[in-house]
Amino acid sequence: MAAHRSMVRAAQVGGGFVAMVLLIMWMSGFFGHKIAPGFGAVAVPTAGSGAATVTISEQAVPVVEEAAGTVQAERKTGVSARILATIREMLVRAGEEVQKGDVLVRLDDRDLQVKALEVRRAVDAAEAAHQRRQADYDRAVQLKHQGIISQGEFDQTESAYKVSAAEVERAREAVRGAEVALSYAEIRAPVSGRVVDRYADPGDTAVPGKPLLALYDPTALRIEVPVRESLALGLKLGDTLDVRIGVDGPVLRGVLDEIVPQAEAGSRTFLVKVGLPKGENVYTGMFGRLVIPTGQRTRVLVPRAAVQTVGQLTFVTVVGPDQRLARRLITLGPPADSENFEVLSGLRPGEVVLLPAAEGVTGD
Repeated sequence: MAAHRSMVRAAQVGGGFVAMVLLIMWMSGFFGHKIAPGFGAVAVPTAGSGAATVTISEQAVPVVEEAAGTVQAERKTGVSARILATIREMLVRAGEEVQKGDVLVRLDDRDLQVKALEVRRAVDAAEAAHQRRQADYDRAVQLKHQGIISQGEFDQTESAYKVSAAEVERAREAVRGAEVALSYAEIRAPVSGRVVDRYADPGDTAVPGKPLLALYDPTALRIEVPVRESLALGLKLGDTLDVRIGVDGPVLRGVLDEIVPQAEAGSRTFLVKVGLPKGENVYTGMFGRLVIPTGQRTRVLVPRAAVQTVGQLTFVTVVGPDQRLARRLITLGPPADSENFEVLSGLRPGEVVLLPAAEGVTGD
């Protein structure tokens, strides 16, 4: 019985070994068809006569650097009171457009009105006194001709007449001064422009020299940019430069109208001011970049239509001198324009690439 079990176990082990050997032989291709050693013909695709191709070219382009700055008003005006008074009305808010001469602020003018009334009454009194002195003077002239009064008495009457005339003129000057002071109770726009900010409200006290409003001329804006020394020294007044407003804003053409002739000691930069044309949606305080040309360089261009992407790899199909096609890995730079990419490596000027949609590709 024990012998029988030993024979069965040996048969099982032998069968497993044979199965393993057969499996290894099958996986190694022992039972498959083998290709004889040697070289065989391989079909290589070629570009037929109808294939659309393009020759790689190079282009000279300007090299630029950008410097960040801020849009500022060329003319900014602070509006303040000339007299000490309480603000009665503020007629404008920040952002509003105003014209030269528009009333912006009204001050409490009751004290000025009282003073103006007093000086007008003083004029009436001075004119009445002058009329009496003039009558006395006219009578003294007649009496002197008649020899009734002495020269001293005539001189005294004439002097009193001239003093009264001077008092009338002084009173009239006081009226004009009171009217001017009264006009200061209405603060008007000195120039046309837009209100930038409002620093006071009704009820506040207006102090001479302390700004109440700030105005700027929206038609005269410029960008002020600190430019490093090596770039600034290559600029000159009148240069036309591109200015990029904001992140995705417009590109404006500006004219360099001022270079502050003093470098900032810490950063070694010059403040450059470039005037901007009037445009919509451009306001003071906005961020901008000044585009400064620094020379030229050549770049190799490839049409977008010729570029193929597989995952993160970029290829083009190059057409050789014998019209044979070869797929080549390339490295692209930024887009040159709406139709071309810049090629950093993988292609040379003069090489021919195939457009993927081309027809007429054949095999040998």
